[in-house]
Amino acid sequence: MSVPYCLNIHPGESLAAVREAITTHARAVKAAVSPDAPYPLGLRLAEAAVRELVEPAALDSFRALLAEYDLYATAINGFPYGVFHGAPVKTEVYRPDWTAPERLSYTACLAKVLAAILPEGFAGNVSTVPLGYKGAGVGRQESDVLYARQLAIMAEFLHDLKERTGREIVLALEPEPDCLLENTADVVAWFEDVFLYEGRRWLAARRRHTPEEAEALLRRYVGVCLDTCHFAVAFEDPLAALLRFESASLRVARIQLSAAVRAMVTDASLKRLAAFVDPVYLHQTKIRLPRSRIQAFPDLTPETLEAARQYPGCELRTHFHVPLFFGGDDTLGSTRVDLTPAFFAHADSRGYPLEIETYTFDVLPPELRPGSVVESLVKETRWVQAALPTRR
Repeated sequence: MSVPYCLNIHPGESLAAVREAITTHARAVKAAVSPDAPYPLGLRLAEAAVRELVEPAALDSFRALLAEYDLYATAINGFPYGVFHGAPVKTEVYRPDWTAPERLSYTACLAKVLAAILPEGFAGNVSTVPLGYKGAGVGRQESDVLYARQLAIMAEFLHDLKERTGREIVLALEPEPDCLLENTADVVAWFEDVFLYEGRRWLAARRRHTPEEAEALLRRYVGVCLDTCHFAVAFEDPLAALLRFESASLRVARIQLSAAVRAMVTDASLKRLAAFVDPVYLHQTKIRLPRSRIQAFPDLTPETLEAARQYPGCELRTHFHVPLFFGGDDTLGSTRVDLTPAFFAHADSRGYPLEIETYTFDVLPPELRPGSVVESLVKETRWVQAALPTRR
């Protein structure tokens, strides 16, 4: 079975843009890596695109498009709500957060579309923002209740969707640096101390579920999307994170295979890192100091690189997705080293849905960017196929 790549590497702000990405780039990748078998897609649909796609005629046409090219989809990236290419994104990517009704409505539309196109026998998943960005929105205590209730409503919607359609869709919160859910400890603590408690109360109070039924529903329909780049920036091992989520009985709905830039702080590495400063995406940056202390910066900027000079010899990691086939050179490295044979063996043995997610092609420095986006995606896919021999 092939591993899909996420179509957020292409523009997806309109349905026409999504269709174009499929008919040009995705078809070419399939021809190279899966010419004789159905090929999975990790869709990305902005709010405007999914509003078009929920219309019956558009949905029928989209199904026909997938069938014509022997494609199918089991996942949608529902993290970016609006523009994600060609204009500054930065912290706007986290808006609206999970206190907003717009986020709930948008995600419900994504789930309905995925249920309509999901092949029989598959569970689908929709990834989403990890509640919100730190420093945004209302007070944390008040917002925690809103987050929990909105997600409980979403879980009940997904349960009802399963009852109506027979298709199971899971919401996957995607932890990210500097967000309210940033690392393993954040996720486990929030699920156990806030979400399961408030969500259970909310669902049970409506008298549709007992507390036990409510908790089972929440655990089944709300899980985690583990992006290996995000956890690497937080200096967390992805296999250890998986094991911790499993021990907490949290559902790992998707693993996004991705890698971040890493380097020891030197004059040479800081000079190279200047090429990764870009005006479009947010590149949260962390430096590990002695005694496991972390110095964090909200973005990779010239000021960040200048400040980093006071930590010579320490390891810097930045949230800049680099292709999985890039293993590093004499100056810069990749957190691909965290994607060990043991990690792949565990993920494969548990049957976790995998997805390649390197959306930064357009802003990569030239030396890391092959001639075309298709060439880059094919090289990444072949690297993953070699690491997952049982899924070839």
